[in-house]
Amino acid sequence: MKQSLRLFFLFSFLLLTSQVTFAQEKEITGKVTLKIDGTPIVGVNVLIEGTTKGAQTDFDGNYVITASTGDILSFSYLGMKTTQVTVQDATVINIELEEDLESLDEVIVTALGIKKTRKSITYAAQDINADELSRTKQTNPINSLSGKISGVSITRSASGSGGSVKVVLRGNSSLGSNQPLYVVDGVPLSNPTAGQPSDTFGDINGGNRDGGDALALLNPDDIESLTVLKGASASALYGSAGLNGVILITTKRGRSGGFKVNYSSNLTVESAAYHLDFNNETEDNVDDFLSTGVTNINSLNISGGSETAQTYFSYSNTFGSGVLETNNIKQHTFNIRETAQLFDGKLKVNASVLASTQKIRNRAVSGLYFNPLIGAYNFQSDTENLSEYSNFEEFDPSRNIQAQRWFRPTSDIEQNPYWILNRNPAEDTNNKLLASLNLNYKFNDLITLQARGTYDKSILDYEKRVFATTEATLAPLNGRYIVTENDFTRLFGDVIATITPTINDDYSLNAIVGTSITRNTTESFTGDSGTNGGLQFANVFSFQNFEGNPQVNFTQNSFETLGYSVFTSITLGYQDKLYVDLTARNDWDSTLPSSDNSFFYPSIGATGVLSELFDLGDKVSFAKLRVSYAEVGNGFGADLLARNRSIVFGGGGISSTQPINPFPGTTPEPERQRSFEIGTEWRFDNNRYGIDIGYYRTNTINQLFTVPISTTATPEGAPFALINSGDILNKGVEVTVFAKPIDTDDFKWHTNLNFATNDNEIEKVVNTDIDGINSLSNVAISPPGVNTFGSFLVQGGSFGDIYAQVVARNENGLPIVDIDEAGSIIIQQQDDDDRVPGLELVGNANPDFTLGWNNSFEYKSFTLDFLIDGKFGGETVSLTEAIVEGISNNSARETANAPVQIVSSEGVVSTITAQQYYSAAGGRNGFTGEYVYSATNVRLAEFALGHNFNLSNDSFFSNIKASLVASNLFFFYKDAPHDPNISLSTGNALQGVDVFGLPSTRSIGLNVNLTF
Repeated sequence: MKQSLRLFFLFSFLLLTSQVTFAQEKEITGKVTLKIDGTPIVGVNVLIEGTTKGAQTDFDGNYVITASTGDILSFSYLGMKTTQVTVQDATVINIELEEDLESLDEVIVTALGIKKTRKSITYAAQDINADELSRTKQTNPINSLSGKISGVSITRSASGSGGSVKVVLRGNSSLGSNQPLYVVDGVPLSNPTAGQPSDTFGDINGGNRDGGDALALLNPDDIESLTVLKGASASALYGSAGLNGVILITTKRGRSGGFKVNYSSNLTVESAAYHLDFNNETEDNVDDFLSTGVTNINSLNISGGSETAQTYFSYSNTFGSGVLETNNIKQHTFNIRETAQLFDGKLKVNASVLASTQKIRNRAVSGLYFNPLIGAYNFQSDTENLSEYSNFEEFDPSRNIQAQRWFRPTSDIEQNPYWILNRNPAEDTNNKLLASLNLNYKFNDLITLQARGTYDKSILDYEKRVFATTEATLAPLNGRYIVTENDFTRLFGDVIATITPTINDDYSLNAIVGTSITRNTTESFTGDSGTNGGLQFANVFSFQNFEGNPQVNFTQNSFETLGYSVFTSITLGYQDKLYVDLTARNDWDSTLPSSDNSFFYPSIGATGVLSELFDLGDKVSFAKLRVSYAEVGNGFGADLLARNRSIVFGGGGISSTQPINPFPGTTPEPERQRSFEIGTEWRFDNNRYGIDIGYYRTNTINQLFTVPISTTATPEGAPFALINSGDILNKGVEVTVFAKPIDTDDFKWHTNLNFATNDNEIEKVVNTDIDGINSLSNVAISPPGVNTFGSFLVQGGSFGDIYAQVVARNENGLPIVDIDEAGSIIIQQQDDDDRVPGLELVGNANPDFTLGWNNSFEYKSFTLDFLIDGKFGGETVSLTEAIVEGISNNSARETANAPVQIVSSEGVVSTITAQQYYSAAGGRNGFTGEYVYSATNVRLAEFALGHNFNLSNDSFFSNIKASLVASNLFFFYKDAPHDPNISLSTGNALQGVDVFGLPSTRSIGLNVNLTF
């Protein structure tokens, strides 16, 4: 009986326990999305911790799992941070996963689209995600890189919205292009420009204008991530195109699952913020003349598909008005991308088409010709305001046309600024079509074959109409008409075999073998009625109205280059701890002589994962050491070896100008760069803190120089020749530090610091032992012309050295100034530097070091991001201030008229007024040494305050975020009377000088992102 009772109570207890347990189990449902944009994630593993019980998300990111209160659900996905949640009362648990950008096993895209784990890379590579680029949108997305990548110098164009951008990685190294190669989804992007300023005085043929670049035609919202390969070791496989480093752009693609729609709108208001310090009257006039700019960037993208095929489509537009009242931009960009996995995933197909069109009216110019800022800055009247001359024309009955109206006679550099805006109008039209196809077939675990092809066309057109009564230096009596058309086409194709043999558990091998072909063609046309040719009838702008004489310019050219290459890369790994990289490439370039057009260059690199080779303690999450050496070659520009002579329009016959004599008595050699780098990377406390330090040293030799030659040295009698010479050294240190000081569920603070130095030295300029070559002490980058600013390569100096006319001073630093009997002020010139006759070295345009501090805060549904960007050292020259003070008394220091202490040639000390001194020192060919300023500046470059709205499960939208955004808000420190971060040219010329460039702007606005 007792035994029966015991069994009864035991059975009852087990039944009760079972009933309680079953009562606690429940069905949990939810959705897993990508935190950055709300995209559903397919195939996320949902696992109950401590069990084998789990589920996966479907095409829409949904999951269903049965769990009990107190169970821990773990959500994991490759490349994402694993998230754990404890089951409580809720039956719906939605999860947002973050990308794990610090994952050591993360696969990133490197040269030629080769995928490698971050820890196996033997060279410096730094990347940022899409959010960093689109947080505070700019019309040229590359501008958003400033301060975010160590060793990368970003200088914005002075031409306003849609302008090109100057990017230099690890310093200037060549008299040719110093711009990096841009690669979109593994394929090199053609990035031509219709022209860049090169003269401080200006271009008489339309002004110092920026021809734009292809980067401004990209939609920032199409970019998934961006990786910068900084040195030759990283970019050696790209050959000569990658001589100056590579910026890899990976664009978005469709994801499997339901279709998702993203829409964003960014509206900003811009105001001219940083220009010369004027007196009150002039400041009022300038403020009235400059407008408030507005830029609106809208973007819509749709993505989705099945496991087999995915689609991504986007459309964006940009509408903007600049701070010059007639300046505006209109841009439309379409992008469609199809991806598919066929034959059980063995064949991957990736096809895309990008089409973009951009029209910019009255893009700002720099320099002294066709520049409305000359008249605006120098307007000076006791009875009138500048705005009264917005009525810029009046009827001329003698000619029966409207004529220019101005308060004084016009000059070659000064006209009514409103006349220039309305009666010297210009329009730039830039169109781009980029179509590519990528086929990747995996035969087996050993061999994968990839074939890619790209058609890349850029059409850059320019039209300028110059009305009659424009200053005669710029246009003849009846006006002037200028048209340029440039058609650039690139055909690119490559085939790459990837070989991954299995050796054993200790060793791994990854090899690629490939070949590529690139064909570039350029068709150009210029029609210009000229300054002496002119139009038959006033203000009729057509070719039919051109005067038929040799002074009229019709120029048509066609260029073609062809390049072939074979390349290979081998990566050998040992126990995932040691890696060795070997690459080799050989190019055949049509720009070199057919008898000697082949050049070869190798690279070698090694990395060791110290944290796996040695016991470094629990606090060290990861540590590695990397070292590499590489050589890269470079061909020439088109037709430098072919000596062409132009035909003059209007019966002028063959031009008498002798062509440049190529390489007299020598054999042309490709430019070559030799680069060494070493670095180390450390991460601590489970990747919460980290630092990456690198050192590099690069020599660029056999550069292409144009030098004077004795006209008797060759039968042609050409005054100039091309030679190979020069040796430019760049060396520096790059440091990136990141940290997550606070990383809780409710509050996060992530920060990173980028620091870089670059030391540049000209070790050799020109080898003068070639017969007939005249001795050269320097090579001009920015020749002074009729100004007194210049930039020269001088042996022992640095790329970017600034030379100026300098005032002689006594031992106490007082300027030596004499006053003649008529009261004229004569400033004495210092001239003890024989490197550049008449000019003295006054500084260098490049900073000593750069510093960028990027911060991201997240508190519940609110985000705060800001970037502080600093450049320390270097000098800049304000020719704007020099010319204003030479022409007018409009600067604030002239109006204040404080006394300036001087000393005469006989040693007598006295004072003169500021107006007297600066009027004599200034001017367009004055003492530019008086206008040199420190280029050091620290600014709040970006600011964004955002809010993610909490939405219900049945909301039409899956994500809504609104942000207050601002760019270039203010300077913590700035000495120069202009923004030193603005460049007049993306070429090598005009570094470190401002010549009436458009003032940089401060922008504030609103960004809204919707996902549904």
